[in-house]
Amino acid sequence: MPSGKPTLRDVAKAAGVSPMTASNALHGKPGVKDSTRAKVLAVAEKLDYRINLTASMLKSGRSNIIHIIVNEFDSPFYSKLVESLVTETTERGLTPFVEQTRYSPDAAKHALANNPFSGQLFDGEIIHASGLNAGVPLSAINHGRPLVLIDACEETPTFDTVNFPNEDGARAAVQHLIECGCHRIAIVGDGYSPRTELAHVESSSGLRLRGASGALLDAGLPYDESTNFIGYGSDSGIEAGHAIAEAMLEARAQSADDTAESRSPGTTRATGSTPAIDGIFCINDYAAFGVIRGLADYGIRVPDDVRVIGFDGATAGSYTTPTLSTVQVDLDQLAQFALDMITRRVEQRDQGDGRSDESAGMPATRATIGYTLVPRESTVGSANR
Repeated sequence: MPSGKPTLRDVAKAAGVSPMTASNALHGKPGVKDSTRAKVLAVAEKLDYRINLTASMLKSGRSNIIHIIVNEFDSPFYSKLVESLVTETTERGLTPFVEQTRYSPDAAKHALANNPFSGQLFDGEIIHASGLNAGVPLSAINHGRPLVLIDACEETPTFDTVNFPNEDGARAAVQHLIECGCHRIAIVGDGYSPRTELAHVESSSGLRLRGASGALLDAGLPYDESTNFIGYGSDSGIEAGHAIAEAMLEARAQSADDTAESRSPGTTRATGSTPAIDGIFCINDYAAFGVIRGLADYGIRVPDDVRVIGFDGATAGSYTTPTLSTVQVDLDQLAQFALDMITRRVEQRDQGDGRSDESAGMPATRATIGYTLVPRESTVGSANR
């Protein structure tokens, strides 16, 4: 082998493949068998081969760098999301570039439009849509690069989108509480919305509320303002837990008064106090953690006095006391769908005339990831797991 830095031809020769196959394997392009890709990557590592990014970009017009933008890093759920996206990106021979917005639409806009590398380095971008303002002209902001949205929840998608199983997962969570014997179920999320307003909702929280309320009404159970509480994180979840505990204690006291009055001699007035809340669906796991803490502050035990289930599948839920029942979403599948979409768009762009997806007229696609309902102590107790 010639002295000096190894070349692509050196890698191809050592791996027993053509230079084109070696290049495709190193750049994560489709059409290369997994075994061949692994062999080429192993040879490249052994020879200490490094892709000349500048030369590669000039020749192919691609950097093989995917820009990933999420709301935050300092959250176990988002760290799992980032891990899944980064793993899937690197396994395809691509390089992830990850940023956080801290839920700021301005930061999201800056990441898409004003990042020092955004105009020339990224082949495509994946962004969590909950950090964006409605009506933002994304194609103009990101200069028409291929774009995939996470959880955009649009009825008619304008970009390729991967959604969480918001409505179906929430419905399954409430059905689980009903199967556990709950008859008055509270919902902790963005607060009460009439069913008519949920018909065309386009947010993850709204879809979860639509699924949860639908399950209640289908079972003939109440869905009204008295069973809806605001709580989206641990702190607001604690406040919701306090409010629910107070409502439960008030219902218990009223029931005791009614019982005593009905037993009094000469009493003829019918009594019918509102039953106490005996089940709680939380829009995410961190709201559920807060709710359980808030209930405990008032001496309300989970699941003895009330059953609680969350949504998302945060790892911490398997270590809390009690362990948290949850709707666990498939983040690895989300990453696979998102990378399938973004790589397809990049390939279509390269094979086309350089126009953006929007102007090229290619219809946006949408996929919804799967979920698993995980019953734990907070709904079924320790003896029935």
